[in-house]
Amino acid sequence: MKPKQLMRTIFTHAILVSGLPALTRLLLWRDRVAVLLYHDPDPATLDSHLAYLKRNCDFVPMSEVNKPGKGRRRAALTFDDGHVGNAALLPIFIKHGVRPTIYICSSIVAHERTHWWLTPGAQHAGVKRLIKLPNSQRLEELARRGFQQDVRSDEAPVSGLSREQIEAMLPYVDFQSHTRFHPTLTRLDDQECIDELAQSKREVEQLTGSPCEHFAYPYGRYGSREVAMLKATGYKTGRTTAVGWNDERSDPFRLSAFDIEDDSSLPWFAAQMTGVPLAWRLLPLGTVKSILIRTLNFARLGKPQTNAG
Repeated sequence: MKPKQLMRTIFTHAILVSGLPALTRLLLWRDRVAVLLYHDPDPATLDSHLAYLKRNCDFVPMSEVNKPGKGRRRAALTFDDGHVGNAALLPIFIKHGVRPTIYICSSIVAHERTHWWLTPGAQHAGVKRLIKLPNSQRLEELARRGFQQDVRSDEAPVSGLSREQIEAMLPYVDFQSHTRFHPTLTRLDDQECIDELAQSKREVEQLTGSPCEHFAYPYGRYGSREVAMLKATGYKTGRTTAVGWNDERSDPFRLSAFDIEDDSSLPWFAAQMTGVPLAWRLLPLGTVKSILIRTLNFARLGKPQTNAG
């Protein structure tokens, strides 16, 4: 087992045997809403996650995230980007009686296009670095590598849901906005930001024939400007990537979520639902390693170990 896998296994085991999942449900989740954030999980993985959730909560749509509870824990299921693989999840949604929200990049889905970070040029240039660049600079660099966001790329497969797939899913899924092309909103100028928000809303409504009222911030990056523009363009909610639960007192334009890793095993999923691993990711790597080493030593010898000297 690789060191990273070993650390995760130890961490997962520590969370589960500590009783944190049950304690979290009792003290923090209560009758609030946990919004789950996925991207492109496989059907079997999602099936196991939803079966676990059904034993612990009720499913609600995003339109009810800010409504008062009735004494029962709730969860809302969301997916970002509109990946073509989401179409295979439809039988799982129907099986578990959940109506998810898929936040789509409205100028990528229903077109023969690729989400920009999945292209070879972006992968080679470094996606994390490109996300931080001013939008014009990011697009210029991608163009030098052969990518135009509104043109079909021969080097990468079509990555978004097709129009036909969306139409088949409409009776069971709410499609909402995740911008047109998935830029970093905080790296856009004012007009670019307004265009991404307003045009995406319009495109989603044209594609689905239903109101587009909910939005997910790309990469979870936003500020007071983006919130003001979201309100001005007619949205009712904005979902972030900040970990936490929601209720009627939550700011509808700063809704919290649990960013679930698509390939999560069931034990790791249960651990993530406590919120601890998501906060854990914010710790410096050295701190993480130190805590895990101490945990491993304790598990092996029954007591913490100290360094000699």
